[in-house]
Amino acid sequence: MSPKSLLLTSAALLMAATGARAADAVVVAEPEPVEYVRVCDVFGEGFFYIPGTETCLRISGYIRYRIGATNDDGLILDADGNVIGGDTPNFNGFAGDGWNKQTRARVNIDTRSETEWGTLQAFIRLQANWGQADEDVNPFADGPVAIDQGWLQIGGLRMGYTNSAYAETIFGVTNGGSFSDGALWYSDQQRHLIQYNFGGETGLFGVLSLEDDALAGDGYVPDVVGLLGYQGGWGAIWARAGYDNARGDLPDTDDEFLGLDSELEESGFGAQLAAQINVPNTNTSFRVMGWYADSDNAYSTFSSYGGISGGFGAAEWSALAAVNQQFTEKFSASTGFQYFSNFYEAFSDEKTGLDGYSIDLSLVYEPVTNFEIRAEGNYDKVDDFDGTVSGFLWFLRRF
Repeated sequence: MSPKSLLLTSAALLMAATGARAADAVVVAEPEPVEYVRVCDVFGEGFFYIPGTETCLRISGYIRYRIGATNDDGLILDADGNVIGGDTPNFNGFAGDGWNKQTRARVNIDTRSETEWGTLQAFIRLQANWGQADEDVNPFADGPVAIDQGWLQIGGLRMGYTNSAYAETIFGVTNGGSFSDGALWYSDQQRHLIQYNFGGETGLFGVLSLEDDALAGDGYVPDVVGLLGYQGGWGAIWARAGYDNARGDLPDTDDEFLGLDSELEESGFGAQLAAQINVPNTNTSFRVMGWYADSDNAYSTFSSYGGISGGFGAAEWSALAAVNQQFTEKFSASTGFQYFSNFYEAFSDEKTGLDGYSIDLSLVYEPVTNFEIRAEGNYDKVDDFDGTVSGFLWFLRRF
């Protein structure tokens, strides 16, 4: 073989070997495309799609620090433990002779998706309160976290544990009493319930709610709440009624609890007629509300008198008027007055002849978005008892 032929043969063999090694080289796979979180604007601000699903999730809540005080020095009792005088129990439930402090942390978890049956929703509220320090019980223990609410809803059907329909509904205009955070007295309570809601932001709306009566298996008849109203840009008008199957939930045992068993076994009802008026071309709103209760039952307004009687604090009649003024984008104020006529004895339809009233004042300043400074004060008075003042200042950051 000539030198030239040998050179060509060697070059051919080298190229073949190089090609074989190239075929055996490791090939790096292209990375999978990353599915970034997508904004879900179907249900309003703050929602995003859970990756890989069509379910929208929103996480919200707040941190709040509150400090309050009262001149309430408590009730005066005789030798047998009967209330004979003293101060009207204060609206905020504060202890006297010092500052009352509380820090609250709240987290809301809200999931929603659209189905052929309507919106499918699940809601969980986690909450912890650090209350007033007590030198006898670890004064700086962490606040216990509890599930304050948990419910699911599909279309207009809602089930779970949440606010009673006699206190709040999905139609926010019907919620509470006055415009303050405390909102005066309006039967604020939570229940296990199953309810149906119909209507929207305008026009006719209503709620029918079957609610747990706390009988723990002793009976099959639930409490019932119904609400019907009409809403427009001018405001709203509504009526609601509640049937309390049993006025209390104490054991059904003869001669116990001061002979209240016969009263606790009785049913009762309450009713409300209310309206909110939004004054055109202003930032002013008015509320007027009236309640009737046939006895001291869960569907009344409640009141400070409950701290005296040991019952709900129901009055035969109650009326409330309140006004809210939004002075600027950052500052608003409201005040309300509520009158109670003829309180009932605890869990009964026996009238005491005592009347009472409550007044509130609320000032709200939001210097920056989602940061609120609020000051509220209340005055409460029941006949034959001294009036009390209570109030608080809080700082709250929403997210």
